[in-house]
Amino acid sequence: MGNNNDTQRIYFKNLDTLRFLAAYMIVLLHCFFGWQIKYGNPEFIKTSLSTSSIGKLELIIHNFSFGVDIFFIVSGFLLTYLLLCEKEKTGKVDVIKFYIRRAFRIWPLYFLMILLAPLLSYFLYEQSPTYLYHFFFSGNFDLIENGPKSVATNHLWSICIEEHFYIFCPLIIGFIPMKKLPQTLLFIILSCIFFRGFFLISTNDYGMSYYVHTLSRIDVLALGGLFGYLFYHNQLKFNHSLQVRLIIYAVFLLMFFNVNYVESGSFLIDTMKKYIFVIPFSYWIGNFLFHPKAMFSNNKPSIFHQFGKVSYGIYMFNPVIIFLAIYFFDKYSFQNYFFFLLIVHVTLAITTFLSYRFIEMPFLALKERYAVVRSGKSLRAAIDYNETEQIEDIIENQGIVVDIIKNEN
Repeated sequence: MGNNNDTQRIYFKNLDTLRFLAAYMIVLLHCFFGWQIKYGNPEFIKTSLSTSSIGKLELIIHNFSFGVDIFFIVSGFLLTYLLLCEKEKTGKVDVIKFYIRRAFRIWPLYFLMILLAPLLSYFLYEQSPTYLYHFFFSGNFDLIENGPKSVATNHLWSICIEEHFYIFCPLIIGFIPMKKLPQTLLFIILSCIFFRGFFLISTNDYGMSYYVHTLSRIDVLALGGLFGYLFYHNQLKFNHSLQVRLIIYAVFLLMFFNVNYVESGSFLIDTMKKYIFVIPFSYWIGNFLFHPKAMFSNNKPSIFHQFGKVSYGIYMFNPVIIFLAIYFFDKYSFQNYFFFLLIVHVTLAITTFLSYRFIEMPFLALKERYAVVRSGKSLRAAIDYNETEQIEDIIENQGIVVDIIKNEN
């Protein structure tokens, strides 16, 4: 359970680990298929696996795209839970402050990636995306209409969908009666099911819309919100026996290792298949976070928590870093998949931690000014004690006083 003290700071420790898991799944997905598109399968795979085994491996790695939906589940859960706490504390939801908080969290790296696109286009001959779409958080519709363009912006479609959810999430929680909130979230889920079914039978160009259209993917955010609502009202318990949990986990793993998560083509598959993945995994998330005897629980501080804090940067930077690594490997005629993975991981780790320290953290300090119910660890807890004075200087130079840094003890 989150910590809810006198400063109203709510922190679910294992969420950081889940964020890292989601981001790292995407990194492995992009590494494998980025290399495969340029060079084919890595040599050790071609020499050690049969054709059928390679096909199975490709299916499993392709299913790592499920990491995006892990982000969606976690985001829908956490934001709904926090907004419900805010409504209980103040009697309302401050919609403007919510939008400001989301802007300080999401926009800095988002617009940095958009600024990188013309540089890649100019120096490395990448295609230019439709910048107007991305400027207004509609990059997913640019993908649908014009196809993939720049590695700096192709993956921003998921951020756009989250931004669309952020527009109405505080409105429905703030203005819809509490008892009708589950029906509203269920309505969103059912609308997405209807959209996928209708779109399947009404168009021949369906694949990209199925994957990146807001009305095809936002249901997972709503499902995470429903999860947050039920947990907030103690209507969702995670105290089942080990046998029950293992059965549900087995259902998820059976699907994950044998069924292509994003494959489309039939009415039943396109409307309902994702829930056979998402619902068991949501149950696993609940147990991971809240079961008193959870398997694989990771409550103590670890490297996974640290990388979880920078998971947004991992997701945002990894396509560009992978692209640049492959570009230079090709330029110097060097092909070694393990060395490629090493270069990508080291460069990504350095980039994301520098980004968190020098770009994200000052904006997170600004975000704290508009917090009604504080979440996550304080900035002081997020950095080493020796760095506290440095970050305070950054904050105070911008005319900001963040009491939680100086007084939270």
